[in-house]
Parts: sequence; C-alpha cells; structure tokens
Amino acid sequence: MPGFPVLISNAIHSYTLIEAIHMEPELTPRARSHTHKPGLRQTWLNRPVMLAMPAGLFFVLTSLNTFPAHAAEAAALQATPTAAHTYDIPAQPLGQALAVFGKQTGIQITYDPALLAGKTSAQVAGSMPAQEALQKLLSQSGLSYRYASHDTIVIQNAATSIMLGPVRVAGSELPSSAMIGALPPTLPGGQNARGGQVGIFGNRDVMDTPFNTTNYTEDFIEKRQIRTIRDALKDDPSVRAGFATGTAGVERIQIRGFNIDNQDMALGGIYGMLPFNGITSELAERVEVLRGPAALLNGMTPGGSVGGVVNIIPKRAHDKPITKIEADYTSNTQFGGHADLGRRFGKDKQLGVRLNGMIRSGSSPIDYNDMKTALIASGIDLRLHRIRFSTDFGYQVRDINGVLPYYDLASNVAIPDAGRVKRNFNLPWSYLNAQDFFGVFRTEVDLFRNFTAYGTVGVHDYQVKGAYYQQMIIKDAQGNATASTPVGIAQHGRYLTAEVGVRGKIDSGPITQELAFSANRLDYMLGRQFANNNAVSPDRINIYSGLGTYYSGNNIAVPGSAPIASTVTLESLAFADTISALDKRIQVTGGLRVQRVQSSNYGSDHVGAKTSSYDQTAISPAVLAIFKPLKNVSIYGNWIQGLQQGGTVASNYANAGQVFSPYKSTQYEVGVKADLKKFILSLDVFQITQPSLTYDVKTNIQSENGEQRNRGLEINIAGEIIHGLRATGGVMLVDARMKKTQGGTYDGQSAPNTAPVNFNMGLDYDIPFIQNLAVTADVMYTAFEYIENSNTNRRRIPGWVRLDMGARYSMKNPASQDGKLTFMLNVDNVTNERYWNSGGYNYLSLSAPRTIRFGVTADF
Repeated sequence: MPGFPVLISNAIHSYTLIEAIHMEPELTPRARSHTHKPGLRQTWLNRPVMLAMPAGLFFVLTSLNTFPAHAAEAAALQATPTAAHTYDIPAQPLGQALAVFGKQTGIQITYDPALLAGKTSAQVAGSMPAQEALQKLLSQSGLSYRYASHDTIVIQNAATSIMLGPVRVAGSELPSSAMIGALPPTLPGGQNARGGQVGIFGNRDVMDTPFNTTNYTEDFIEKRQIRTIRDALKDDPSVRAGFATGTAGVERIQIRGFNIDNQDMALGGIYGMLPFNGITSELAERVEVLRGPAALLNGMTPGGSVGGVVNIIPKRAHDKPITKIEADYTSNTQFGGHADLGRRFGKDKQLGVRLNGMIRSGSSPIDYNDMKTALIASGIDLRLHRIRFSTDFGYQVRDINGVLPYYDLASNVAIPDAGRVKRNFNLPWSYLNAQDFFGVFRTEVDLFRNFTAYGTVGVHDYQVKGAYYQQMIIKDAQGNATASTPVGIAQHGRYLTAEVGVRGKIDSGPITQELAFSANRLDYMLGRQFANNNAVSPDRINIYSGLGTYYSGNNIAVPGSAPIASTVTLESLAFADTISALDKRIQVTGGLRVQRVQSSNYGSDHVGAKTSSYDQTAISPAVLAIFKPLKNVSIYGNWIQGLQQGGTVASNYANAGQVFSPYKSTQYEVGVKADLKKFILSLDVFQITQPSLTYDVKTNIQSENGEQRNRGLEINIAGEIIHGLRATGGVMLVDARMKKTQGGTYDGQSAPNTAPVNFNMGLDYDIPFIQNLAVTADVMYTAFEYIENSNTNRRRIPGWVRLDMGARYSMKNPASQDGKLTFMLNVDNVTNERYWNSGGYNYLSLSAPRTIRFGVTADF
C-alpha cells in the first residue's frame, strides 16, 4: 500500500502545519480590532490527498504512535455556565453591553467590530445563568457565539454552523475525538443540545448526524420536575410509554413502534448498566434519543430492541461550582429532597467530582399505592495532559407497596370504559422491591493528533423481590374480573461489559477521513424463580365498583433465592470510515459490525444441566450519507440494521433444533435538517422491517419468513423559536403493517400496539411583563391503536390527549452572592384524562391521574 509511507512522512514533516490548521487561534483583547484571515487551510489544500485504507488502520495507528506526543486537541467545552449573576444591562450599543457583561461574569468576549456595527442589545435584568443572559443580549442582533476556551467567547454570525471541534477545556486541550469532558454545547434556550453521542463515532453535531436525533439537557429535566428518564421523553412524538409506573413491569417505551426496555437503554453508550425497573432522572446530564436501528453504532442490545437508542450521559462537575438543594412534594402525600454538588480541583481544574443524592417517599395519586425511591450517585473525572479517566457509581432503591395490576381481556369482551375503571385495588400484601448497583470506569489516551484510544469496563447487579397479582382478567361487559394466580418472585441479574476502541481523523487537503474501530463484550446472567401459589384462591373483583372477594395475602410464598435461569454473551467487532469533502458539505460513511450471540438456558427456574444453547454470528453493514446544499441545511440518508437473537425451532416441527442466525431488522431513512439560527427543524421519512418466524402448514417446517413493516414520517423541532419561547416536539405519522404472516392470515393488517398519529409539543415561555417568571405546557396526542391480531371484531383502544402545565419563579438567594431560589409548580394531566396505555390485549394499564408537584430549589 504505497499510500501509507507517504501518509506517515507527511504526518511527520507537516506536524507544525497541522497544529496551525486545527487549533483555533486563541483571541486576546487585541484581536478585537482584527478580523480572521483565511490562508492556512487554503495553503493546506495544495498538499497531496491521502486516504488511509481500512485494512491498514492498525499499521497507521501503531506507526504514528511512535512519534513524539504533543498537546491534544480540545473537546467540547462544558458550555453552559450555570452560576447565576444579577444583571441590570439596559438596551444600548451591543459592544458596550458585551463589555458590561464581560466585566460582571469574568468571561472574555472577542469579536470582529464589523459584526457589531449598528447593532443594539436587548435589555437584560434579573438573576440568571451567564449563558441565558448572553443569549438575551444577542437576541435582537442576528448573532450567536461559540466558546474558544473555558473563559473566552467568540461572537459570530448566527448562520455559522456550530461544529463540535477542537476547543479548550479546563486549561488543557483535548482532541476532537475525545469524549470524557466533551459535552456538546446547547441550543439557544438551553433545553436541547446541538450535538450528542453517536455510538462509535463519538460526539457529532446534529447537522453532521445522518439520523433523526434529539438531545434533552439537565435544564429541560429540572424545570419540569421530571422524575424518570421515561418522562424526560414525553415531548418526543416518536416515543410512547407502555406500562404505568407502579406496575411490576419495567418502564417500557416504544420508538417508531418497537419496544425498548430499561436494559436496552445505554449509559454513556454502554448497554445493561442502568437500573432494571425504572431509571431516575437525577442520574442524567443529558438524555439523547437516536431513532431507528443502530447495530453498527452501539452493537446488539441485551433485549434485542430495534426501534432506536436512548443514551444517558451521566453528570459531571462543571468549571463553575455546583451546589443545589431541592425540597419537593408530589400528590398525594409524597415528600422528597435532592442534593447535587459539583466541584473541580487543581490548578487547571483537572479533577472533577459530582455527587447526587435523592429520596422520595409516600402515597402516590393512585389509591392504595405507595412508592419510595432513593438514589446515591457519583461521577468523578480526571483530565491530564494526554490521558483522561472517569468513573460513575450508583445505587438505586425502589419500593412499591400496592402494586398496580395489568388488565387482561377475555375473548369477545369489549374494551372497558377507562373513565370508570379502578386504577388499583386494596391489596396491602402486594409489593415489589428493586435494588440496583452499577459502576462504570472509562479511560481515554491521545495516541497522536486527532486519534484517541479508549476503554470502558462496567458492572451492574440488581435484585428484585415481590408478591403481586400480575393481571386482572375481565370476564364480561359488566366489569367482573378474576385475578390471576399471585406471583411470588425472586430475580437476580448481573451484567459485565467491556469495550475498547480507537477513533480519529485524518485531514488531508480537501478530503477528511474519520475512522472508528470498536470491540466490545457483554455478559448477562439472569437468575429467577417463581414460588408456587396455585393453592391460593384468586380474588374476584368488579373493576368498576371495586367490590368483590379479596384474599388476605398472608400465605403468599416468595422464593428466598434466584438460581441461574439463563446466560447471554454478546461479542462484536465494528469498523466505520467516514469520508468528507468540501468542508464537510459531503459526507459518506461505510461500516460493518460482526456480532456473535451466545446464550444458554438452564430450565424453568431451576439449577441444572443446560436445556438449550445458542451460538450464532451475523454481519451487519451500514451506509450513511450527508449532503449540505447550504451551510445550514443537511440532507441525509441511512441504510442500517438492528439485531435480535434468532430463534431455535421447537420439537414439534419437522426441522426441530434448527438454530437461526440473529434476526436483522433493516431501516431505510431519508431526511432534511435546517439550522435556523436559534432552533433546528427536521423532517424525515423511514421504513423499518422486522423479521419473525412462521411455519409451513404442509411441510411443518418453521422458517424466518414473517415480517412487520413500519413506514413513517417525522417532523421535529428543538430550540428557541423566538426570544423567550423554547419548543421541543413534533409529529410522527406511522403506518405499521403485518406482512408475510402465518398462512397470510393477517397480511395487510395494521400492527398492534402502534398508533398511526402521534403529536407532542413542549413549550417553555418567559413571561415578558414579570421578571423571572416562566410557564410551561406539554401537549401529547396519541391516536387509537389495535391491541391484537384478529380477523373478526378486532379490538382497539381509543385515542387520547393529555396536557401538562407548569410555572416557575426565580429570585436571588439571600444566602448566596450569585445563587438563586427557584419555586416550581408542575401539574401532569391537568384535565385528569383517563385513557389506556397498551402493551397488548393482556397488558392494558390505566393512565396516571392528575399529579401535582411543588418544589423549591436553592442554588448557591
């Protein structure tokens, strides 16, 4: 490969030139009177173009790693100053207003004077974070800003796309390929980020991501007093909640009509690390949603979900100290508190420590239901010259007394009237206790300029014990129901995961090549045992009146241990190569992942010999592309797959014992995004096909011939529409169809549990005539959906609309010079709508009633 010696030679002899190209000049006060002079990049365009061939990646990395190391490039700055200042800056020439702002905050402002000529600032008054104040100052100017260092801001034309490139963090420089400490900046308004983690590619700006993504910030979560990660997604039209909080199930969601459980949500890109039954929002600095299958990006999920990726970015200490204490109340009598502390230490703030503690306990708005949730979490990171470390530890407890049942429908029983059905029954013996401990250790090493090697190790151990009725089986139209046999369960799960990889960039004239390689492994052990309670007489209850025969529950058996029931090992190798041209106006990515799946079962809740095993491998390729006809418009497309463990043919078929390779769900997606200065608008169309097993009646052979096809359109918006009005939401239209069903029985039918129309919009508005007062409104609409496959009298649940509203008021904290007190009131389901959430005809659950939350946060 003759290109490699040339590449290495140029890497050595052009070291100084590359430094100058990639590092933004650090502007000083003297630079304010000068404009930037292009030239270095134009000089570099004349150098030879070299593309590193994928097969030679290891050779390039090991060869260049012998060269002298130098300061790494920067990663995205923690670009959201959170410490509040009190401002009184009247409308005036913009340059003068920025000078006052810089004096009050200690932030250095640099700019080209020609940009500010004739522009006037907006008035800024009251106590608020520095980022919010700066956005208000610039709101009438058509200008935006970016961070050149931790204390330097560059004013620029708002039409300039903000790319996630080299910047300075805490006094040291990190490469653009780094992740630790590289939090992408936010959009105006602070409630959405303009970039996020895209699997093996690392951080990508939304406009450089060939998928439909939305990234919710800690600010979005806090201002709505959101309690769980699932509720943090309530303004996402592509996401729908399944089981209600308080049931025995996980807090399931759907993305694009396909189920995703908690085990398939990622913590910093790693699966299996998050609490099993429900995830508290206090863990998250960001909640990132990528819609559609993503086998290339992150590998196969433990549960095999294909609808999309929910990624939680854990909290980190910011450059400015964080001290927040909250006391809150939730109806009916649930009280709680939250403490959040963050500090950085060292001359250049190399060491960061973030601690979170939360507890809430008491009666929920649902009759006979009490919940207690507690969390202790820490995030520690260390940023040295060429190496960075981070650790995350968490311990979460969730206790439910009075577990909510699911509602099951007997054959030919119509959908019950949700307005009359009892949400819960007096079952004081029913409970569920879940405990989760998890820890993740990460490290990054800068091999050389723009190339970073990384490694991650994580462990998650959880225990679940409980006793409850899983379902109420509704027998007739009058609402008479029989409870299922009481469940006594002990469950124990353990995840062990590890990943190593390299990502980097080769900038060679008009062509930029970004390479990514990853190898990962996840081991999952499930122990589970059910106690035999068949001798217990089931309750007979009327779901409308609540009257009936109740069992005391004194003799419910609950297992003392959870022997191993199954084990799963997921191993994969992935490689991707992105080639960009014309200053990233054209980007094409090709990549593939080789995925191996091994699993073993050990019988029904008993220790013993293996009853079955599975060992199969699949290759999953992907092609992604972006074209930018304008600097602020991206047209993108992707062809990518999702993976699920294949099936093993049962003994009653002619091909018994045949093992199928992992199923491949395939997505085609085309979309367009527009960066409209303060907000980003996107539109896309997609198609996802998911395979399944069917059998031939004549030959009695089972094969992978079934299919569900979801085809849809999405429109999304995120950011600040006009000054003081922030919006997040959109609409998803989806046509989910059954294809190639068994014997063609249900071909062409709408797939169950997927609504064809979904609309969500969240608005956050600063009241202009009352300083520091803001209101929120979140509207959710879901159309009807079928709950089963049937050719006669097919049942469906009606559509529904829900409205959430809130208000918050901030004032100066008398106990702190720069801090503030914030009073928050939020009401979910303001009109107390009653509707069904569907998980299938035997897993109907009722909506939560009107819920009131009040909180006071002290920021020091």
